[in-house]
Amino acid sequence: MRAHNIPAWPFFISVLLLAGCASKIGDSITVPMGELAMYDAAPKEKSIAKLEKHIEEAKKDNMPFLAPHYFREALEILDSAHQSSLNRVSTDELAKADAILDKGEAVSAIVKKTFAKELELKALLDKSAANEIYPWRYRTAVYELSKLIEKVELNGVSEVANIESDKEELNKSMQALYTKALQYSASRDSNPINNDAKTKGDEK
Repeated sequence: MRAHNIPAWPFFISVLLLAGCASKIGDSITVPMGELAMYDAAPKEKSIAKLEKHIEEAKKDNMPFLAPHYFREALEILDSAHQSSLNRVSTDELAKADAILDKGEAVSAIVKKTFAKELELKALLDKSAANEIYPWRYRTAVYELSKLIEKVELNGVSEVANIESDKEELNKSMQALYTKALQYSASRDSNPINNDAKTKGDEK
């Protein structure tokens, strides 16, 4: 069967995923018997196509960032199906992948609510090209946000200690970076002679 093309994720997401490989999200998810029966009765090609569509929808909804462990495990199941002959594809695993994505959507909604301000600031940083002007500071800020998201994803908001103080500290650093990126852009635009140099912002 055809291979599934996997985009290259930012380095900070890769680090988090590698760190979490020891535990499996899917182990805690039970698929109802009715769902398993539906998958068992449906043609495997149709079930695989359904999972492919679900994966694409999850990507569009930013699940790789908001609930990376859920997305990764579902993607692994899809990749395994792509690499196997149809008679060796497990319909139970396909059903579980869909259930994992459903739970991932619920977790993503919690993450969006919990980190509404931080995600808004990240969008502003992206829009201001802070990743190009101050790449190290941008990566550090997003990595710290990713670590907080991972804690909520795996443990729930109520189980994360000091989350409000951590968010406040992160907000300050992201806001400062956004202000610095805007100032750099304004300075660059007001000095067209320097535009040809195309230098990045001072990382100090």
